[in-house]
Amino acid sequence: MNKKLISSLLVATMVMAPMAVANAEEAAGPYTIGYAPATLNNAFWLAVKDGVEKAIEEKGIEVELVDIDANGDQSIMNDGIANLLSSGVDAILCAPADSNAVGSALEQCQQAGVPVINFDTPVPDAEMVETIIASDNYNAGYVVGKDAAEKMDDGAKILVLHSPRASACVQRYEGFVAALEESGKEYTEVNNLDGQGATEVSMTLTADALVADPDLQVIFAVNDPSAMGAINAIQQATVELTNDIMVYGVDGNPDAKKLIESGEMEGTGSQSPETLGYDSMMAAFDVLEGKEIDKEIVVDTFLITAENVAEFGTDGWQ
Repeated sequence: MNKKLISSLLVATMVMAPMAVANAEEAAGPYTIGYAPATLNNAFWLAVKDGVEKAIEEKGIEVELVDIDANGDQSIMNDGIANLLSSGVDAILCAPADSNAVGSALEQCQQAGVPVINFDTPVPDAEMVETIIASDNYNAGYVVGKDAAEKMDDGAKILVLHSPRASACVQRYEGFVAALEESGKEYTEVNNLDGQGATEVSMTLTADALVADPDLQVIFAVNDPSAMGAINAIQQATVELTNDIMVYGVDGNPDAKKLIESGEMEGTGSQSPETLGYDSMMAAFDVLEGKEIDKEIVVDTFLITAENVAEFGTDGWQ
């Protein structure tokens, strides 16, 4: 890829520390840190970045934060990481769009001696990164599956909107299925479609699925944008639906919580993206300061439904 094009995908912002730094002895830097999420076209990743910036301000270190906008394309992310390495970077925070295809970029980081903090979407080889910081994605799917199993009828038809390139989404699906199996309820997974974690893609797929199976009872989407696409398709359905379809997502997106509050969405396996970002940036600081860090850091997940959505609010992330 042309370097000029790659550079256009990188956005640098300077995060300045507050004037008063409580522990100036620990202050170092300045640092250049790469922020490489699966996409920036998703409120979740922007919320993660808020947590990153909070950690920088709290630490009191001058950091140039450089975004890679891969737009869900791992090849673009890999090219962006290569560009960061050639221009000089102290560490990279990485949540790959494709957990397996990121390997070549991680090898380049190792060769360059640049530490990588892997967040949200675990890479297969933990030795390629300093640490893996991720929500308990298996549990996020499990709590959704448990709730769905309790509410659905025996023999229910279920549609899954997956995103199988992302290991986090694979874990969510595995947790969902495990909970269904443990419940003992009979069910049929009528289709498992790649919604790509995108609202528009998931909306189109769901619209077609509803024509094929208007008696669906449950839709499980591996993230909230896909769940919201499914809800849009249900609202615009061109066939008469047999059931009030229970739609579940994962994330705890503020817009999803509003849909739960209004009764249009059944629930979401929730996480805290700001905590992910904060913990990831703090881990990067620790590595740059030569401190020991845990190889794996797990962030809790939990279910939000109409019964408890008021506790978390709908104006922001939990």
